[in-house]
Formats: sequence, C-alpha cells, structure tokens
Amino acid sequence: SSVRAIVALNLHNYGSGRNPWGSPKRQYLEKKGFVEAHVDDGLLEIFGLKHGWHASFVMVELISAKHIAQAAAIRLEVRSGEWKNTYMQMDVEPWKQPMSKEYSTFVEIKRVPFQSLMVNGL
Repeated sequence: SSVRAIVALNLHNYGSGRNPWGSPKRQYLEKKGFVEAHVDDGLLEIFGLKHGWHASFVMVELISAKHIAQAAAIRLEVRSGEWKNTYMQMDVEPWKQPMSKEYSTFVEIKRVPFQSLMVNGL
C-alpha cells in the first residue's frame, strides 16, 4: 500500500478542521505502539494519504488516514530520481522544493523549546 503524501501534525485539525488521524480505539493504539493523540503531548502524528480517492474519503471523515508513526521529531530523506521538484507545505504555506538528481534532500521537523505567541495591536 503505497503512500503518495506524508503529513505530520501536532494538532487534530487539518484541511478546514478535519481530523485525519481519527479516534483509534485503545486496542488498536496498543497493538501499533501508539498513544492517544493530544495537542500538548509533544508528539507529531505522522500519517499518509495513498491516492486521491483515499484522501477524499479521509477528508469527509469516512475513514482515517494511514497511521505511520508518532514521534517528537522526524527526518525525511527525499530522493528525486526523475523529478526536478517536490511539493511541500508547512503551516498552510505551500512551496516547490527543488530537487537534485545527485543528492538527497532532507527535511527535519522538530518541536522548538518554546511557544510562540501572536500579538495583535502592538
């Protein structure tokens, strides 16, 4: 079962308030080595979307996404092959990441040791 998109979330909402991680039962979590997802647990929920139809069913909450892992930090190695670019998104901001044919591209996601605050009116 090939995954075509990988998503790492630190909160329940994704894509206009959807919960793609879902609410797995305790037995499933224990079997897979996961814990119940909480916004303040310091863990990222990493899941995959297999193809357009799978993503569509996840977004209308008929099924949950493919659970891959929970981690405090992740490091992805992306190999280009024939592709010149890969498409990424961070905090709803998309960008086109150039790829090298000779070298891998690494993406690291980790929690910063402090909370950022938005201040309005200063």
